[in-house]
Amino acid sequence: MVLGTGVDLIQAIYAIVAVNSLVLAGVLYRHRERIGAVPLLVNVLATGLWAASLLARTTVDPGSALAHALLVTLFLGVGLYLLTLLVFTLEYTGREKYIRPSTIAILSIEPILVLGFVAVNPGQRFFEVVDGTVEWGIVFWGHMVYAYAILTVATVLIAGLLYRSQSLYRGQTAMLVVGTVAAWAANALYVFGPVDVEISPVGFLVTGALYAVAITRYRLTDIVPIARDRVLANVSDAVFVVDEQDRLIDLNPVGRDLLADIDSSPIGADIDTLLAGRPELREGYRGLTATPTPGDREFELSDGHYHFRTTPIEDDRGRHVGWLFMIRDITDRKRREAQLERQNERLEQFADLVSHDLRNPLNVANGYLDLAREADDDAAYLEEIEQSHDRMETIIEDVLTLAREGADVTDPEPVALAGIAGRAWSGVETGAASIAIDADVTILADPERTTRLLENLFRNAIEHGSEREDGADLEITVGTLADTPGGSVTGFYVADDGVGIPASKREHVFEGGYTTDEDGTGFGLAIVTEIATAHEWTASVTDSETGGARFEFRGVETTADASASSDGSEPDLEADSSGP
Repeated sequence: MVLGTGVDLIQAIYAIVAVNSLVLAGVLYRHRERIGAVPLLVNVLATGLWAASLLARTTVDPGSALAHALLVTLFLGVGLYLLTLLVFTLEYTGREKYIRPSTIAILSIEPILVLGFVAVNPGQRFFEVVDGTVEWGIVFWGHMVYAYAILTVATVLIAGLLYRSQSLYRGQTAMLVVGTVAAWAANALYVFGPVDVEISPVGFLVTGALYAVAITRYRLTDIVPIARDRVLANVSDAVFVVDEQDRLIDLNPVGRDLLADIDSSPIGADIDTLLAGRPELREGYRGLTATPTPGDREFELSDGHYHFRTTPIEDDRGRHVGWLFMIRDITDRKRREAQLERQNERLEQFADLVSHDLRNPLNVANGYLDLAREADDDAAYLEEIEQSHDRMETIIEDVLTLAREGADVTDPEPVALAGIAGRAWSGVETGAASIAIDADVTILADPERTTRLLENLFRNAIEHGSEREDGADLEITVGTLADTPGGSVTGFYVADDGVGIPASKREHVFEGGYTTDEDGTGFGLAIVTEIATAHEWTASVTDSETGGARFEFRGVETTADASASSDGSEPDLEADSSGP
């Protein structure tokens, strides 16, 4: 190796590269837990070893044993540089599945052989020193073929990622591409060009500067691209990409499994040909792609139900170039819906059975009761029988209501909460109780069922909360709930200032049949929670500010619709108003 003019400049560059590699290694060490950080750290240390070896060789006789030893360390740096560059590139581009111990072992064979040849230099086949100049042998040129193959693969992989990646990654990826090219371009000028001084470290200097920019400006060690293959592999839906000529050009593993019984190698196949055996799908495809607009459709096939969603794909000039298809297997959902529908039908049949088979004998019993009164109007037991009949009628009504209120609310309407609360209050025997309504909000709900919910809450409060020790009349309040003071309304509450519900009993109050009143059926609050669940509201019970009971309903959707119905009720009730 002969040094030309500008020895001091070259030595300075070698020294700068060696120091710069240590600085970059220190930065990367702090991010060593990040993907790709460790191989990149070893890579920059390798460039430092390479440059430091060259710097030391400029101070010794090229034919000396020390110069020979430094050549060994130089090629140790070269081997580590190539190995870690490829490993980093595979990790950075999302191909870490190829980084296995066996792969590392195979990639280590060539650097180890090169070190052996450099150390022993049998027959001077690797290098020969002639008049103070290093002449490279045939083994060196074999090494160069391998080295440039590794550099080409790494460059192509990173450049490919630059082409495919989004703007978030393009800055850092561009720095890596230019940095990689700069390093081996500088080396090529020395190996194949007119430069007789090893200037690879000049390329490393450029590479180090670009890596520094990638780390500090483009957050190389903080934001690592997620490979497209990894994303598609984790998508549970089948994904298909079709070009403007109706050819399948890409799909994910789920999509490949979906087409396994049609074509094991579907890429490039024409859709009409691919779906020739499934005319219903082919016609559905034509319908979905008739116009370049998004669409969706459900298909029932022999092996299940599927939901198709299509999105048109456009290039940077706004031209339609293809379609993205997302296909979801909804077979289980359809089965659950069918099962739920059958259960609802059986429940309705049960309700009809209860209504018919229990009411008929009850009506007969009431008829005989009337005859008994005509025969003996003063019999006290007849009053007891009538009360029992009334209780049975109430139980039947509550059971029927409970059975029918569980169906989901599928078509809610804008409802003025204050108005519907007023209507519910008018339908309850309130006695001396009063109500205060502070609920100037419109909610989306089923008006009839929400009215029934409020009626049951009002009755429950009057029946169970009016036994106050001070003998004062019960007051019930209807108001709104918000997550933060002054924030958006998220629900409503019904509270009273009665005796309240002990904490030990609150978890049972919504259970069907649970009651503390010997004359009660225990279904009132069960009906309340069924109606709330049907609206997808959550119901809970706690203490009111006055120590009474407070029922809260959250997850209530509100609307600004001014045409909300109050169902003919009077929402403008004052705190001292009372019912009939």
